[in-house]
Amino acid sequence: MEQNNSGNDEVNSLVESLDLPYQVRISEDLSEQLKPNAFIAGLGVQYLERIKTILGIVKANMILKQNTQEVVFSKQGSVVIPLTLAKGPYIREELISIKAEVADDGGEKVISLTSILEEE
Repeated sequence: MEQNNSGNDEVNSLVESLDLPYQVRISEDLSEQLKPNAFIAGLGVQYLERIKTILGIVKANMILKQNTQEVVFSKQGSVVIPLTLAKGPYIREELISIKAEVADDGGEKVISLTSILEEE
């Protein structure tokens, strides 16, 4: 299930400041993974900084189609972003994978960010 970030002013501000062409939708699962726990937050790690990092990577991977104003990621239509997150209270790093793709959300194009779950 994806979360509509229209109510999240801070994420929308990041999208605008990075001049992304579409709104961003972040899955609930990914959002929970990106939220630092109390220990890590106490060290200064912030949710919005993690989102800003991801959005910067997303923007760097966007390709403007010739003769149109449409933006895509590649011929496959998506990009996988590996991201290392610090976890606590025992500081360790965890590698997660994020899938970014341009999707159609009721006639409106959006950038969809979802977590790729590991297969056991």
